[in-house]
Amino acid sequence: MISFEYARASVILNTPKGKIIALKLTDSLHHVLAENVFAPVDAPPFDQSAMDGFAFNYKTWDKKSPLHLMTTIQAGKSSSLKLKKLETAKIFTGAPLPSGADCVVMKEKVEVKGRYVFILDPAAITGLNIRKKASHVKSGKMVLKKGDVVSAGSIAFLASIGIAKVKVYAKPRIGIIVTGDELASPGSKLKAGQVYECNSFSLTAGLLNYGLVPEIVLFAKDDKKDVHKQLKLAEMKSDIILFTGGVSVGDFDFVAATLEENKVKKYFHKVKQKPGKPVFFGIKTDKVYFGLPGNPASVLTCFYVYVLDAIYKWMGKSKRDYMPSVLLNEYKKKPGMTNLLKASANVKGVTILKDQESYKLNSFVESNVIVIMGEAESSLEKGGQVDLLKIKN
Repeated sequence: MISFEYARASVILNTPKGKIIALKLTDSLHHVLAENVFAPVDAPPFDQSAMDGFAFNYKTWDKKSPLHLMTTIQAGKSSSLKLKKLETAKIFTGAPLPSGADCVVMKEKVEVKGRYVFILDPAAITGLNIRKKASHVKSGKMVLKKGDVVSAGSIAFLASIGIAKVKVYAKPRIGIIVTGDELASPGSKLKAGQVYECNSFSLTAGLLNYGLVPEIVLFAKDDKKDVHKQLKLAEMKSDIILFTGGVSVGDFDFVAATLEENKVKKYFHKVKQKPGKPVFFGIKTDKVYFGLPGNPASVLTCFYVYVLDAIYKWMGKSKRDYMPSVLLNEYKKKPGMTNLLKASANVKGVTILKDQESYKLNSFVESNVIVIMGEAESSLEKGGQVDLLKIKN
């Protein structure tokens, strides 16, 4: 068996990055940029009014005379008129500033009498209520960098400077294969010896939390031929394939052997950790394979500590680092295995929850982090520092 640290490093090192693709902005949400993005234009592209009001030349105004109203300029329009001394133009928010103007007074701070406008704003000054050309961003400036995750805000920003497509790392297509003759669908009546299948639900929900939808969900019997059949079906539609169950060394555990027979290069099978000791990780060409244990809490734990690392690497995201926190309760275990403990963290610190067994899911209901307790450790003291991984649960 290998150490937990070595196993996690192996996943991060050996998982390939996804292909670089060009996507429309509306399709790029949650993707990772594969190149730096530069502004193609100035923003704003011209001096524009920041208010509905009146534009004029403050420098040449005598601070008392009314201004002669010459024209109206609305957003999306422009005027070839050059304002002279004591001339003004009615202007709307976002409209280009007419030549000769250096100030915009909002409409609530003027008095209009016929074709004459009286300025009533004592705070009027050169540059008032004007958005200068390129004051937001200058053409040629790098606005987003490679590795940035595309958000709603960045989509809006890129659209505002005329960018319609971006190059990003493709999201992986995920295939799930659930093995086990003992499994029944939720909502059905259990027969003798059956339990309800939940691993496909937990993995699907976990993926959805990170903006991913499984490409295919399959079910295999505890039969080597059927495991092989479902594997071939999943390979046609998946980049990352997740098996649950059948990965240990029992008489009906065929996953690891089937993967190796199908030329999947094994990087590890069995890790000195609890829960999830039998976990398998391998690569074939540009596809990633995980054999996750069958116990529900083991599946979800291995998803958070290994599968997410592979997804992050595939999508070009930064590696997930451990976060330090203060432990709010003590915890003891036997040395020799790294324990991956469901826990609940807040601003005060982190509490390791009860019911850590691999078949129990109730502690996952409350958890938002996993505390890493090293294999050599036997106790964690209240008030001590621990390392944790944040999870979306």
